[in-house]
Amino acid sequence: MEKGMRTLLSIKRALVTGGTGVTGNALVRYLLSQGIETIALVRPNSSRLQSLPENPLLTIIPCGLDDYPNRASKIKRPIDVFFHLAWDGSLGKEKIDNRYNCYLQNKNVEYSLQAVDLCKALECPVFVMTGSQGEYGHKDAPIVEQMEKKPENAYGMAKLCAEQMTRLMCKKYGIKHIWPILFSIYGPFDGANSLVDMTMKGLQRNQVIPYTKGEQMWDYLYSYDAARALLLLAQRGGDGESYNVAFGKPIRLSECINIIYECYGYEKRPVLGEIPYAANQLMRLEANIDKLIRDTGFRPEYDFRSGILDIMSKQENYNGA
Repeated sequence: MEKGMRTLLSIKRALVTGGTGVTGNALVRYLLSQGIETIALVRPNSSRLQSLPENPLLTIIPCGLDDYPNRASKIKRPIDVFFHLAWDGSLGKEKIDNRYNCYLQNKNVEYSLQAVDLCKALECPVFVMTGSQGEYGHKDAPIVEQMEKKPENAYGMAKLCAEQMTRLMCKKYGIKHIWPILFSIYGPFDGANSLVDMTMKGLQRNQVIPYTKGEQMWDYLYSYDAARALLLLAQRGGDGESYNVAFGKPIRLSECINIIYECYGYEKRPVLGEIPYAANQLMRLEANIDKLIRDTGFRPEYDFRSGILDIMSKQENYNGA
């Protein structure tokens, strides 16, 4: 065992909310691949339900974010870890506007607290909830967990509030609280407005896609690496600790776009600079993941190119769902 790593917690059954999102879907599939029985709470009539695999180890329970208090009796126990990834307003064309919707984001804080109550009702000892790099705000240097968090929109503010309040509640209930802070996650079943998904689907349809100059430096992590990190944190993460979950090395967006074009064997090069930068454009998003590595032994297995190629291979099986 590497210095700093904790004893590995044995996990036989896990509960996941937000299992149809890009990270949640990868987490569900990774847990199943490790032989872990998984219970997924999914919004009723979710349009993304078909993205979840059929597997004897997977139980899907319809449950809205506002219905957690009523679901304890329907969930098989014991639960070894509760992964809370669900968050309202994170999908669709309104995603950007939703980030500034204070009322909507404030409801997410309430839902997160109810998730902790459900965790307690299930007598689950570990609560893992995903935060966001939006908690930090703009930084001009690699982000470490000790940096001051100064969110600049309601989404980041709500995530920060949820982090602090769920940690407080977990401490009161005697539940281990772990807060992974996700940076730029990409993978199968990504959001339709993400750079990666938009570019890949555009090339599939032979569409010309407009871009900015692509000078931004981004820290992309493949969703299956993110899933591995989340499970390792559930097993080895420190109680009351936050962890940056990212690749740990930035890549220029223009290079990302070119890599996707190359993976598709597209002869034309992307046209950059047709879209101006936003007024408050974030130009650098880089995470330091030393703490994650030290406590769990995590190392990314996919660079950006291999991640794109893996998405392409999976699209054949998932039909691009």
